Amino acid sequence: MYFVGFYSPKAKSGVTELSLSIYYWLKMNTCLSVAFISYGTLEKEETSNELIHEFAKMSLTEQKRKVKKMKKEFDIIIYDASSQLSEGVLKLLPIVDRLFIVGEEHKDFAVKLHQIIQFNKIFDKSVKNFITHVQGSKTYIIRENKDDRVIGFHYSKKETNDIGQMVYTDYVTHYLEEKLIDKINKVFKKIKQIPREDLFQGLYQMGIDFEKALLFHKFVVLREALGQNYYEALETLFPLLISSTFEDILEMFENEITSITKLQIKK
Repeated sequence: MYFVGFYSPKAKSGVTELSLSIYYWLKMNTCLSVAFISYGTLEKEETSNELIHEFAKMSLTEQKRKVKKMKKEFDIIIYDASSQLSEGVLKLLPIVDRLFIVGEEHKDFAVKLHQIIQFNKIFDKSVKNFITHVQGSKTYIIRENKDDRVIGFHYSKKETNDIGQMVYTDYVTHYLEEKLIDKINKVFKKIKQIPREDLFQGLYQMGIDFEKALLFHKFVVLREALGQNYYEALETLFPLLISSTFEDILEMFENEITSITKLQIKK
């Protein structure tokens, strides 16, 4: 379900040792089902259903099939991308929900790599079709200077617990966000099915507060009057309906009317 990648552009940077230590920490300290994938070859660990290595030797189709199957079977998958910058690695990195770059000196590299990943998610069909969860892919630097809080955090063997705790917290947050996103999408789908002229009544029947439902309907009508498509207005204003109070929406509504009035006076 939750895919965590570890990577460094520098050879012999300890990526495999680090990612394995997190894998074992999660197995020992949580009740989650955890799996491990290594892009290269592991010398000591034996291959099993939950510990895969020599991933690079699989075809892209086999890799896709394997990852898809494992995401259904395990709560967290640790992906050891090691230090091999290749087309294969670049195609796999976008599927991770969290990517850790080892080494403070690679901060600029991490930022650029994250930009490439985001670009590929949008425009590369082979990558886009490979992605299960496109929300919130994040990059962190595991760095050597703990006081530098620009990006990421400090790593040493003694702090495996801290990193393990962060991965676990990320998993919990991701799980909740995924459930929330799914619920919100279902709510929005129902709202779009409400007849346009009955939006207020439909929202009220769904359990939205009377005043909030009426105000939201008026806001959508206002946006339509300004030339916005009805469904586009719904989608744009929907986050307000879910996360804002009546007072906040009213303030935004009044500010928008004030701005329109000022523009008309200037004309």
